[in-house]
Amino acid sequence: MNLRRRPIPRSKPKPEFSQHYETILDGAVLRYFADGREVCVDNKAGWIEYKRRVSVMVQRQGRRCCLCEKPLALGNATFEHQRRRGMGAAWRDDRITKDGEDWNGAAHWVCNGERG
Repeated sequence: MNLRRRPIPRSKPKPEFSQHYETILDGAVLRYFADGREVCVDNKAGWIEYKRRVSVMVQRQGRRCCLCEKPLALGNATFEHQRRRGMGAAWRDDRITKDGEDWNGAAHWVCNGERG
């Protein structure tokens, strides 16, 4: 007996208007009103913005990993969040600067995975 199951959607579509956040950069990023957090959305524009932010951080850090200080290539770079993302990314913050200071950084995949 074969059971047909519906595939689990990757993410639910975000409503056009919300009392908790606004969309910026043509729907690529959500900015939350309560604390100013920015979260790149899981769509094509969001991934392009996410990669652009990683590229900016790699340049800012002089092409060095923020964790191990070894040379860092853009193809091997990942977003190192200052504050852990946790389950469901409830407190995820994809800003690269906060209050005029560097907030997040770019790191090697391996270094980021070891940190957790």
